Amino acid sequence: MRLVVALILLFSSQVYSQNQNAQYRLAVDHLNIGAEQNQSPPGYVLDITVQNIQQLDAVLNRADKLKGQFSPDQYGRIAIVLHGLELNMFRKKNYSRYMSIVEKARQLDQQNLVDIKACQTVMKNLQIEQSELPDFIEQVPLAPVEIDRLEREKGYTRL
Repeated sequence: MRLVVALILLFSSQVYSQNQNAQYRLAVDHLNIGAEQNQSPPGYVLDITVQNIQQLDAVLNRADKLKGQFSPDQYGRIAIVLHGLELNMFRKKNYSRYMSIVEKARQLDQQNLVDIKACQTVMKNLQIEQSELPDFIEQVPLAPVEIDRLEREKGYTRL
């Protein structure tokens, strides 16, 4: 099942990995289902580029479709670390324009399927204040450091 999830995510990511106007990383964090043997189950990190709302919407739709095939209780959550221009879509002042994306992300977060994180370094460069993003988005100091932490501490594998 883990291989199926990894392949689904890998092949769906290829559609979105075009130019690098804005990037986010998608990671699948497995629960420690091998804890009895003192083993950490593997996780996966995918580097995907989005250029517009349609591509971000497609990624969120893909995560939504996974909920029928992917149990967060069994395999963990999908961490999405945003660190590009797509952060502007989540600004509170842009809510009416991007409401469908924000609400879809909020719903996936509430269902414990995804964990959305925002890079504070990029936020600063884009002049986005911490208070301008919805509360369900966790803010992290630097996206690459967070991705590395997920790999090191959670056992993620970059695909």
